[in-house]
Amino acid sequence: MQKDILDNFQKMTALSLENFKKLGETNLQIGEKLLQEQIELTNALLEAASEKAEDVTEAKDLKDVAAWQAELAQEYTKKIVESGRACADIVAEAGKVYTSLFENALKSANGAANKSAAAKARKTA
Repeated sequence: MQKDILDNFQKMTALSLENFKKLGETNLQIGEKLLQEQIELTNALLEAASEKAEDVTEAKDLKDVAAWQAELAQEYTKKIVESGRACADIVAEAGKVYTSLFENALKSANGAANKSAAAKARKTA
């Protein structure tokens, strides 16, 4: 009986460690994707600002500067919204991956418990 308990505990520990490893790998992949998206957004915003900065030097009056600022704000908004959507897609994908991981972990745990119960039933019979 004690041997069965220790065997089950060992199996569950190994299963838990395996699931934590998968979860850690998933978190790392998601973090990398989100970081990459932020880097791309930062680069796009800096690129847009540098392109518009050239226009400011050619501005003849305040109307030109105001028009430049409006264009820049519009471009920034567009890029930020696109990045927000991309991040939302990454997070939605992560939710699916997490759900799959947890469902597989539950199936594995139930399978291990059922095997242990069946083995115990055979021994007592």
